[in-house]
Amino acid sequence: MSRFRAAPTCAVLMFACLLAARSVGAMEIYLAPIVYQDDSSTGGAEARLPQEDLIKRLGGAAIADGVTLHAIEASGDSVPRSFLDAARLCESQGYPFLLYGFVKRTEFSSYAEVKLLERERKEVCVAFIAGDDESHYQRLMDDLAAKIATYVRTDLGLGSPRPSDPPARNIVVLPAAVGYWTPMGGDWGQAMAGLVSADVSIRFVPAKPLFHLWLHPCYLAMGLDLEYALGTNQPGLESSYFHAAKVRIPVEAFVELGAGHRIGLGLGPLLEIDTLVQARQYGSTAVQTAVVPGAAFSILYQYVLSSSVSLGLTNMFDVAFYTRPLFMYSPRLSVDIWLGGGGS
Repeated sequence: MSRFRAAPTCAVLMFACLLAARSVGAMEIYLAPIVYQDDSSTGGAEARLPQEDLIKRLGGAAIADGVTLHAIEASGDSVPRSFLDAARLCESQGYPFLLYGFVKRTEFSSYAEVKLLERERKEVCVAFIAGDDESHYQRLMDDLAAKIATYVRTDLGLGSPRPSDPPARNIVVLPAAVGYWTPMGGDWGQAMAGLVSADVSIRFVPAKPLFHLWLHPCYLAMGLDLEYALGTNQPGLESSYFHAAKVRIPVEAFVELGAGHRIGLGLGPLLEIDTLVQARQYGSTAVQTAVVPGAAFSILYQYVLSSSVSLGLTNMFDVAFYTRPLFMYSPRLSVDIWLGGGGS
């Protein structure tokens, strides 16, 4: 839902201006007061100051060296509501570049649009657009600020960012998940069908973010999983139940995509304790137990609800190293509780 678009010719000219500006001083960009429109049923219940919120984000961590961002004080003529208003303001005050726009909240969503106007060409160089649900204004502003920073640092090539706030450290996460599992073919798949799986886990995040990948914050999580999985026989075979207790020690790498979305990959060793209980047709019940090592690989997606809660969807792939390896696939849903405020 969120995106930004640029006019290429304006971007090239602006890039040249910025390179020249770096040799003589900082590039001046002015941020006009951002119009805030609340059309929700609770309109006016919570005051929002988008200009101030953007300044905090861009001034502290996002805008690169070589750029100076100035906030324009609000007055009758300094709040542009259209391209014409913005052009007049640039011309009358001599602003070389001006950021202006609006944030609109409705009953179910929030939408932001901020444009960068160049005075010399009287042209909008780029429009930054972001959207989210109505209850996540702060996340919307994070996303909008990240897009402006990405444009300045990547498209205009202005180098490294200013020092950012220190990362959150020593975060503990408590996930719980339920799902389904199935053998992935072979002799195991012909004899056995998965029913249900459930697990509880703990994760430790040393620092969030730990590094950045194409300007997206990334972090690592180390953990411990305890899982129980139940299976049964395929139709036509002797009645049996397959009980599996699993211990995993995964390491997971996550990339924050913005607007509450993150994806990750996990890898680690597995210890599996299996018990097969067979009700034989012409004999007594047989119980067989085996302990085998294995490996686990996971593909993860999470959606952030708040600083302390996120929802997850995991595709888990396990292999238990029997003489004939048992490959298992398990899709599952999880709820993660974050202790330390690192979930947002």
